[in-house]
Amino acid sequence: MKAKFKTTFAMSCILGSALLLSACDKDQEPKIQNESQTSINNEIGQLNPMPIKQFPTTADDAHDIATLDEYEQHFTEMTDSMEIELAKMKQDGTLTSEFEQQRQKDNVRSALNMLKDLELKTEQGRYIQGLLYDYWDNQTKVLEQSRFSNPPQDSAKQVEHLNGYLHAQSQLHHWKSSQTPEN
Repeated sequence: MKAKFKTTFAMSCILGSALLLSACDKDQEPKIQNESQTSINNEIGQLNPMPIKQFPTTADDAHDIATLDEYEQHFTEMTDSMEIELAKMKQDGTLTSEFEQQRQKDNVRSALNMLKDLELKTEQGRYIQGLLYDYWDNQTKVLEQSRFSNPPQDSAKQVEHLNGYLHAQSQLHHWKSSQTPEN
């Protein structure tokens, strides 16, 4: 049940980011011919799954998988708590956009700090950690840009970071499934 919730939560975050990307892209998109428009949408607007990278099996795989799972569980609990707090404030009419944005920044900063603190022992673990860190580091920049109402970051770059996040999740899932025999 928890794994299903994590997957649902992660997918809702990812879909939300994708919707944000598409909304930002439409505001900045120049009016061009249909043929060129299709080409741009194909380059910018599509998530392209990355292939699973193969790593040798090590004695430390179980340690790193457990560490990454603990990070994911802790981050999910923290994010859920923040979302409940924001929803209650919104319902009470006390939520301001500044407070909401500050809590989102705090959440992203926490993700980055937790990822920095992970003591991973394997190349695959550090690879996943790096992908996740790059995604959350980019989210910091996106939130900072939105604070100053600057034009949004290049949509292709945002999609690239989102692809990295999805790849990290897929890589971890593949790694976990390769560790336990299927019944």
